[in-house]
Amino acid sequence: MVRQTRLWLAGILLAAAVSTTAGAFDETADTWIRGVFTGNSPRAIAVNEADAWREAIDCVSRNPGSFLLVGTGRSMQPLYGAGTILVLRTANYADLQRGQTVVYRNQERRSVGHVLVAKARDGWRVRGLNNRTHDMEPVVPQNLLGVVVAAFTPTRNGELQIASARRPAGRAVFLDDRDR
Repeated sequence: MVRQTRLWLAGILLAAAVSTTAGAFDETADTWIRGVFTGNSPRAIAVNEADAWREAIDCVSRNPGSFLLVGTGRSMQPLYGAGTILVLRTANYADLQRGQTVVYRNQERRSVGHVLVAKARDGWRVRGLNNRTHDMEPVVPQNLLGVVVAAFTPTRNGELQIASARRPAGRAVFLDDRDR
């Protein structure tokens, strides 16, 4: 009886470990990441470094009003890591939707990429996925730079790469709580 109970407990623990591990491999497959709705943000496509740049530039050439930025920082992981090439398009503020990733210019003149979480009277609240709370500064029409419409994660030999600074793109900072 004790042996059966131990085997049963071991089976339960193994099943829990497998389900937890399976979810950890692709946490971005879910529309909710760490309690934040991200269903209107494109998932990053992992491709080799040269192809990532080629695809991003091609995407910009096909979409008027689009431009490239490269993400830095940790606040948007696992959705977008440092080095992710982001394709943004200018957006009408009235068309913004919860769950989109936007880039805005904060009061310190940094371009910040975070997810829209709620519309308030004074603007949109945004949050990095690794941050405990939303940003104190709202996104308003005057500081909105664009909405992420595509994302490419450069890889080399199957390993993620930090995008080269020599490429024709600016930077979007993924600010986490330690940066404030």
